[in-house]
Amino acid sequence: MAGHLVDVSQRRELTQQMHRSTGSYELVLSPLVLALLGLLLDKWLGTLPLFTIVFAVVGLTGAVIKIYYGYRAEMEELEANGPWAR
Repeated sequence: MAGHLVDVSQRRELTQQMHRSTGSYELVLSPLVLALLGLLLDKWLGTLPLFTIVFAVVGLTGAVIKIYYGYRAEMEELEANGPWAR
């Protein structure tokens, strides 16, 4: 039974890796979902491909900004809690 237990550091590392992998999904899914919404709007208004492109660019820009600021916050936290900060 002890062989099935995962220690705290392994769980923490797994959680951190899963958190990092969400960025790749955001980079792909945000522009894709917004582009599909733009495509529907374009077909409805007859403005193809105006809103498709605009929404895809907005989705990509938003995902990149979110990942960037999340990275900065994580680095600031690590910098503040590192052994050199004491």
